[in-house]
Amino acid sequence: MAINFTGSTRNQEELEKIQEELYQDSKTLREAVITIDEGHKSGTDVYESKVTVTQSALNLGEVTATGNIGLGFNSTPVTLTSFNYEDIISDNSLKGTRFEKSMKKGAYEVVSDEFDKKVLIQITPAIGADLEAKFWNGATTATKAAIAALTPGAGQGSITAAAQTAVAAMPTTLYDSFITRILYNNSQSKTVPGNGLGNYIKVTGTTISAANIAAQYALLYAGADSKVTDNPNAQFFVPLGHRQFIKAANNAVGAAQQVNFLVEGSGENETISYNGHKINFHPVGATFMVFTLPEYLIVLTDSKSDVNSLQIGQVANGAMQRYIKNTQAMATWVTNQRYITLYGG
Repeated sequence: MAINFTGSTRNQEELEKIQEELYQDSKTLREAVITIDEGHKSGTDVYESKVTVTQSALNLGEVTATGNIGLGFNSTPVTLTSFNYEDIISDNSLKGTRFEKSMKKGAYEVVSDEFDKKVLIQITPAIGADLEAKFWNGATTATKAAIAALTPGAGQGSITAAAQTAVAAMPTTLYDSFITRILYNNSQSKTVPGNGLGNYIKVTGTTISAANIAAQYALLYAGADSKVTDNPNAQFFVPLGHRQFIKAANNAVGAAQQVNFLVEGSGENETISYNGHKINFHPVGATFMVFTLPEYLIVLTDSKSDVNSLQIGQVANGAMQRYIKNTQAMATWVTNQRYITLYGG
């Protein structure tokens, strides 16, 4: 890992505080806004069930097999992807900077306690930010190819050409984001089980701005299954930039105010909702929005705490370097797809 320093070493004084980068917090993991299922090393079976019942006339006699109650369930194997963040730290490059002051005596001692406390410590939030981005925007090489091979169409049961273009432009990642899992998966609970297009409800999208955001949320809301809109726990998962558009739309200058979105509280306690359903802001690609129950979006992992686990140690054989490594295993998954409404899909 290169330690890049730009600046002068001639000044004798410096500001005590080091101004840090702004990282996008991983609300997906920290707040568990969706389902986090831990305890998996390599993979797991995800089960889904569905019960159907048929009413019949009163029977005063012996109960016989009527077939009026159907108990169905299935399982889909989901493989976790193991990955890591790792590099070598060359502490010797810190000589001549403010961090030299906290190095121990001895030419071999080049580790700076201040550097570890004020710069190295930022690795963990940077990893969290990277994970957050990949949960919501990214696709593997294989999934990109599979989605590109689908035949686009305007109606339900087909992907839009715009969604194919958006997936092709996504970062290529080691595991699929929620968006690509919704679009394409191998669930055994779909109408057509196995690899193929997801069973999501499609709402055709457009470029969203402050001027049309209320109308587009109305389309997404209207397109959802009534069981979802009637469930107070259903929530929206949308791009980060929508917070700006929503507030601009609610406070239009020079026009009659129309409060389409409810904004309550401020700062860390702020919540925004639409028609009684909470809106969650994540690094979703600008093309997409999701409306569903949070428990239908799942992160499968070995341990949620792995994101905060950082191994740091001395490189062997007398090298004046340290290694740094973070190891994790994860996969995204979606269930009850018929109750997931995808804007832009």
